[in-house]
Amino acid sequence: MARTQLGTSLSKAAGLTAAASAIILVAGCTSAPANSSGAPDTGGDEKFVIGFEQPLGGQAWREMGLASLQALANSPEYKDKVELKIVRTNDNDAAQQNAAMQNLIADGVDLILFDPASSSGADAAITQASAQGIPVIANGGPYESDDVYVVSTDWATAGTIGAEWLLENLGDNKKIAVLEGLAGVPLNEGSMPGVVETLEKGGATIAAQDTNGWNEATAQESMSKILRSNPDIGGVYSFLTGGQGVPEAFASAGMPFVPVVGGSGYNGEACALVEHDGEGLTGNMVFGQPSIYAKGLEQAVKLLEGEEIEKQQFFPPLEITNENAADYCLDDKPSNFQLGYDFPGLELKLEDVMQYYSGS
Repeated sequence: MARTQLGTSLSKAAGLTAAASAIILVAGCTSAPANSSGAPDTGGDEKFVIGFEQPLGGQAWREMGLASLQALANSPEYKDKVELKIVRTNDNDAAQQNAAMQNLIADGVDLILFDPASSSGADAAITQASAQGIPVIANGGPYESDDVYVVSTDWATAGTIGAEWLLENLGDNKKIAVLEGLAGVPLNEGSMPGVVETLEKGGATIAAQDTNGWNEATAQESMSKILRSNPDIGGVYSFLTGGQGVPEAFASAGMPFVPVVGGSGYNGEACALVEHDGEGLTGNMVFGQPSIYAKGLEQAVKLLEGEEIEKQQFFPPLEITNENAADYCLDDKPSNFQLGYDFPGLELKLEDVMQYYSGS
């Protein structure tokens, strides 16, 4: 089974600057004026101009999300309807994101999709968009505003699904290690309190805590450090990453595997379960499809065409376990290849998405 060296997946995309670092035009056309119903009137010829703001580049999950977004925008059903403007900023910086969204408004977009850098940091841009009749959709994570639509994975459910699975699969040793994701990001801050509460109420004792930084190399490093001072850990909960890095830490230390919850959705997580299945590794890798970005585009077009859409849309995560890992593990892809390129009902094909994927 093909393997690559475990490496960081949070390397920054080349050429990023301090503000709106890159604008990718998928199709060229001017913005359409609004009709009497409030939706832009394309007159049958012009395309909807949809902006997408992403605050953290270089991460495989987000790179696959952008690839699926662009693949859908260029599919036969959408290519004559949509001009997509993708703007990237750095370091999950809410102020940069807010400024970039204001730039999109100034550019005359018909709608803004954005993956929230924080739960309220884009309020100024959202207020400006609302005043100009420009819909805004938080796409990828939740956002606290009555003026914002949400199309997101149900991240809180993703957290508790893994916690409940770990409680069911712990043996007599209830001492566990917990690795949170990236501190300060809304989906991490909104999910981890419920995770900890579920684990502790279920009888687990949290013996050590650290972060995985949503990076398999960091997850391995953090787990290795924990094992040096807590070699008797009976299970590991790692939020949305770690299904490869955590088992690697146990293997490198020459220690028996314990039940592991991960969830980056990397190919290496699925393949690790396949590779070590006969060696006692059990796991549940709970992750949201990065193609939620494409789902956001689908909903954006419906809204712009005058359809009513639900204001808050949360979708269940995927789960990779020992039972289905072989269905996900791709022998011809590297460990940090991001799974979840398709979304139910959108029928995205891997070969089409790969035309836009800039990850490994």
